[in-house]
Amino acid sequence: MGDSPTVLGRVWIHGAGRVHVGSRVVLDGRLAPIELHAMSSDSLIILGDDVAIEGGASLEALSSITVGPGARLGAFIKAMDNQHHPLRGNRHERPASVPMVIAEGVTVGSRAILLPGAQLQKGCTVAPGTVISRKIPAGVTVGGAPARVLRREVTG
Repeated sequence: MGDSPTVLGRVWIHGAGRVHVGSRVVLDGRLAPIELHAMSSDSLIILGDDVAIEGGASLEALSSITVGPGARLGAFIKAMDNQHHPLRGNRHERPASVPMVIAEGVTVGSRAILLPGAQLQKGCTVAPGTVISRKIPAGVTVGGAPARVLRREVTG
């Protein structure tokens, strides 16, 4: 636990794994409870410094989810590093987890879904309701289901 975390409303932290909370993290569960579920003893959820998470958000890690410094996660987002069963074939087999990284300064809009394989690079923005299952480049805005680039940051 870092310095000066702010917890408003309800936050549900459960599972056999570990949750690391950086400094000045804001967990605002007033709208709806926030869920941080580190499922197995090897699971890890890391919230970097100055992260803000809004109500109804759910992070479920079987392997790991890392949220970089200054990232903002909107209301009712869902982030998971494992599908828990394959989409085809034997639904009793658990597929391999893919560690998820949400880099520094990323903004994720409300009700977005981050599936296994999602890698959000520095400063990108995810529009509300977007579904992501792949690497998103730094500095772009994505939206849709599946996600597509809506805007690129212009440098210069």
